[in-house]
Amino acid sequence: MDLKYFPQEIEVKWQKKWADEKTFKVGEDKSRPKYYVLEMFPYPSGKIHMGHVRNYTIGDVVARYKRMRGFNVLHPMGWDAFGMPAENAAIERGVHPAKWTRENMAYMRGQLKRMGFSYDWDRELATCDADYYRWEQWLFLKMVEKGIAYRKKTSVNWCEKCATVLANEQVEQGECWRCSTPVIQKDLYGWFLAITNYAEELLECIEGLKEGWPDNVLLSQKNWIGKSYGSAVDFPVGGWGRGKEGVPHRPRP
Repeated sequence: MDLKYFPQEIEVKWQKKWADEKTFKVGEDKSRPKYYVLEMFPYPSGKIHMGHVRNYTIGDVVARYKRMRGFNVLHPMGWDAFGMPAENAAIERGVHPAKWTRENMAYMRGQLKRMGFSYDWDRELATCDADYYRWEQWLFLKMVEKGIAYRKKTSVNWCEKCATVLANEQVEQGECWRCSTPVIQKDLYGWFLAITNYAEELLECIEGLKEGWPDNVLLSQKNWIGKSYGSAVDFPVGGWGRGKEGVPHRPRP
């Protein structure tokens, strides 16, 4: 018996069999419990890296384990394909953003298939597809109608090179995490979601996650929810004829 492992032969054989037989295609099956595994969609930057491999390997292990336990597992894949980084990368290379993005998606799809991940590729989606983002737009308009989404002017982290706003987590020692350009503060109008309207409900959900999640992850989620404690106080201002309202808050940890 030959105990040597020849991945070029063995993996290609089984991956072809899985593809031909659509082994991981999932449909409705009311006789089995349902289970949904979704890792964060990758940005189609051109090639997968070890961070992708680690992330999707963990998800695939969970998906395969649940299948073996009798669950009807939905395990899709897609592409986070919209945004200024994709457009900027295409411009730097003199390529149309649509062509650049689609070519990268095709290359990365081939890499993921070679990894043998158990995705239902019939459910593949890309956030730049009109039949996907039409529903994002519909949902956003509904949030505007309900007052959940609103516009206001605020100070933001701004990268001049990427021409985009950065989250605090994307600023590393005062520089853009992607291109190392110094980050500046800029006042811009932007869209916001009234997450604090649901702060209590979200915080209660986090309480139910204490088993199995690290304390630092739970704390970061609580801070992102951003519940504040304070009181409305009227401050009399000379010449105004009425009080000026301020809301002092107790700082969050």
